[in-house]
Amino acid sequence: MRAGSFRFTGIGLLAALVSVWGVASQAHVAPPPALQDELLGSKIIDGRYVLKVGGLQMNVTNFGLLGSMPGEDLEMSFSPSAQWPAGSGVEFLHVAALWVGARVNGLPKVSTAYPDPEFYPGDQTTDTMYSSFEGAVGGNRVQTAFPDDDGDGAIDEDPLDGLDNDGDGRVDEDFGAIGNQMLRCRYRDDYPRILVDAPDHYPLGVEVTQEAYQWEQPELSDAVALEYTVKNVGQSPLSGVYVGLYVDPDVAHRSNPRGYNDDRIRLRRSLVCLRQRPYSRAFYLEMVEAWDGDGDAENAHPAPGRLGLMLLDTTTDVLGEVAPWYEGYVTLHSYNEFSRTAPFSEGGEAVVDEQRYELMSGYGTDSNDGGDRDWRYLVSTGPFQLAPGDSVYVRFAFLAAEDSPALLDLATRLALAQDGSWHDLDGDLQTGRDCNETLIFDPTRTIEWYDPCSMDPDPIVIPKGNPLWVNADCAWEGATNGFCDNILTWCTGVNGRETRVPWMQATAPPPPNLRVWPTESGNVLFWDSFSEQVPDGITGKYDFEGYRIWRADNWTRPPGSSAFTGPPENLWMLLDEADQINGLDPDRGLDRLRYQPAVDPNLVGWYTAALMDLPWVEDARDYLPPAGYSLADADTAIALARAELGLPHGRHYYRYKDTDVRAGLPYFYSISATDHVTVTDATGHVVGLARGREGSPSNGFQLAVPSSRSQPAWDYDPGAVYVVPNPATRETMAPWTLQPNNDDPSGLKVEFRHLPAAACTIRIWTLSGDLVQVLRHDATGAIAQGDYESTGSQAWDLVSRNGQQVASGVYLFTVDAPGFPRKRGKFTLIR
Repeated sequence: MRAGSFRFTGIGLLAALVSVWGVASQAHVAPPPALQDELLGSKIIDGRYVLKVGGLQMNVTNFGLLGSMPGEDLEMSFSPSAQWPAGSGVEFLHVAALWVGARVNGLPKVSTAYPDPEFYPGDQTTDTMYSSFEGAVGGNRVQTAFPDDDGDGAIDEDPLDGLDNDGDGRVDEDFGAIGNQMLRCRYRDDYPRILVDAPDHYPLGVEVTQEAYQWEQPELSDAVALEYTVKNVGQSPLSGVYVGLYVDPDVAHRSNPRGYNDDRIRLRRSLVCLRQRPYSRAFYLEMVEAWDGDGDAENAHPAPGRLGLMLLDTTTDVLGEVAPWYEGYVTLHSYNEFSRTAPFSEGGEAVVDEQRYELMSGYGTDSNDGGDRDWRYLVSTGPFQLAPGDSVYVRFAFLAAEDSPALLDLATRLALAQDGSWHDLDGDLQTGRDCNETLIFDPTRTIEWYDPCSMDPDPIVIPKGNPLWVNADCAWEGATNGFCDNILTWCTGVNGRETRVPWMQATAPPPPNLRVWPTESGNVLFWDSFSEQVPDGITGKYDFEGYRIWRADNWTRPPGSSAFTGPPENLWMLLDEADQINGLDPDRGLDRLRYQPAVDPNLVGWYTAALMDLPWVEDARDYLPPAGYSLADADTAIALARAELGLPHGRHYYRYKDTDVRAGLPYFYSISATDHVTVTDATGHVVGLARGREGSPSNGFQLAVPSSRSQPAWDYDPGAVYVVPNPATRETMAPWTLQPNNDDPSGLKVEFRHLPAAACTIRIWTLSGDLVQVLRHDATGAIAQGDYESTGSQAWDLVSRNGQQVASGVYLFTVDAPGFPRKRGKFTLIR
């Protein structure tokens, strides 16, 4: 067992970016703002990218760091780190970070995202995080009905990175989207700017493409999958390359600041069998589990459950020359544990490259004593050999469950989803047949290959330039068929299927594009028919069934969550649903919610006629509208025209009004989509339909705070302008808040209601005539479009113009607006 580590307590931004990620002995002194900006660059540390459609919510950055480092003085620390269940406030992770080690000219070097910040995303506007989902425009994959999104004969040749990779003048128009939420970014270890944070850094010359996936369906929603593609962008070959994750799992509720001191971890290895009709599949799983030693059972907020980290897959090489090969299996190369403070020689954490590479490249598995303490661990896989321009991928996953058996069950389901299925992508039935799924080919040399399927000790000689398809994973298949007791022999590479496509997963249709109009008389929901136009990712068929309309309110928000991450699953209430009339309940129809946008029918007709000759036009920039119409009007008209003509990417629109609301209170809304499946008889004939998959309301929700109506000049009543609540006390203001945080568009406040329909100035005074605050209310843009219903409220957070919380007392206010008489009033605040 390795013992020894140190805990960081960041104080200010420099503590996080220099003292924490640089020299540990530096003083925690915040730099001036200019230096802070210089240190940050394009690193995303504000916590705005969170995998949040599932039950395990995790913050993701664009420089190799995962988690939000709860308790540190960082902006992102208030985002979910690895919170499970979502909305519970129980975190399982302080931080996790990518490590890449290699030998450069024989010398061992390691680049880390933490504790030393040795990866950087770059300074261009495209060096950011990209988000997508299965079903997104341009995101079709090889198993879908139209994998070649842009029709240029290539598949997924324009990855999601903000660049025109295929030189056709368009950006990100043909990429592969995975999961109900996908985050993608790139970063390198050789930018000169890295030396600002890590002056002793020696770059390997690698670029990392990082992708993170999450699914909303219950069987996978408590998992987060990660794929790292490491590319040698330098001039020198990299030998002995290892890719790993350094993990500091802190398991505790956020209200328990010392909860990390009683954690436990262990490495678990299992050979499991998961049924996949008509066969079963055997999986060799290596997973590190972390949990709270006693579950904090006596704490006000217990922390039950376990977080697992598993290796899913890596690049492999049947010759064993550029990547490891264990007859079809992928395995961890090393596992090391750390706790307490001790030097490296006595089992402490590695602090220099030579020590870090020793841990990553060394064979061995630490085994702890089962004690409760602040554990950290490091896993690695490899070795790989990377010539300049070459790359390898490594897939990990974090998983959360209530106990170890449930964690293992989730791990097997995720492994099966990642394993995907085999496809014939080259159209040649002679490749990938008779269980031969792997091509061995070298145009420059003769290869001697030892067949793992044969007892013959002599190699198979493959002359240079001669391609040979072989069954390289037969030992793995044999173990599967033997261990799982398959009646039928199962193997890869049959019927010409030579290519494995990972993450083949049936999902519900993605949610539609939702907009909420919050008004005093009710919140009005508008959405489009996007969900109806996304085929099933497995069958390629259009199996949309209906929409379900959800609302969540009365949320007492725990620490580590926000209006962005949303309320937990159990708070969502079904308001209504609409579906196709096809014999499946509720069979209420879609037309009853159909809505016709307020777009000039003449413009719709104009575009309908144009599209008959120009069907490729999809937005107003492709074909400008006649004079007098805006681009927004034209885009809606094009969507309606395409739907009328039956062209792809056309749109219908729907409307629903929730009248059971109170102005000023926060409400969450979501529209989820459902699909159906066909029911067949014993002969395979379709005999009916059955309910299929349903999307989660946690995907695509919006927060709405109903506003009061503004008063136009022709119908203005100064007496209708008032302050609510009045008197304002903690009890009367409590319904506004999403306690215990007030960093969202809600919190302790009062509202000025039914303001003039104009740009207003609200002044607040003490009884003695001291000016407390001046508020500007300007909703003239929406008013000019005819919106009076949601433009009449202005909130005040009870903070003075000097930045101080105001005291209890009676306050006066005035409202001034051009063309309206002055309004005078008063209200009482009781702290």
